[in-house]
Amino acid sequence: MATLDIRITSMYPPGSQGGTRAYASATIDGCFAVRGIKVVEGGKDGLFVSMPSRKNQDGYKEVCFPVTAEFREQLYSGVLNAYHQALTMAQAPAAPQQAAPEQEATGQQMAGM
Repeated sequence: MATLDIRITSMYPPGSQGGTRAYASATIDGCFAVRGIKVVEGGKDGLFVSMPSRKNQDGYKEVCFPVTAEFREQLYSGVLNAYHQALTMAQAPAAPQQAAPEQEATGQQMAGM
């Protein structure tokens, strides 16, 4: 099994970008990166993953894609899981930040925090 590092790079509310809900990037085994993976909302099946593609005279053709069914399932489920995590984090109310006990006692805060 390949190791995947999947990041959601941008998210969109329903209807703002057609059916596109998010863009993702995936790094595979730390040596190959794919950018422009889309999470798309489709009719009866719900969310699906769309790999980067180009338009040609016959329609759209994927530029890069998983070769085996096992890796396709691993990649697509990883992208959808990352999207659901990002969606959950975006919807969670921001918790008020509390100063660390030693910072409360001295009244100092570290720059950039």
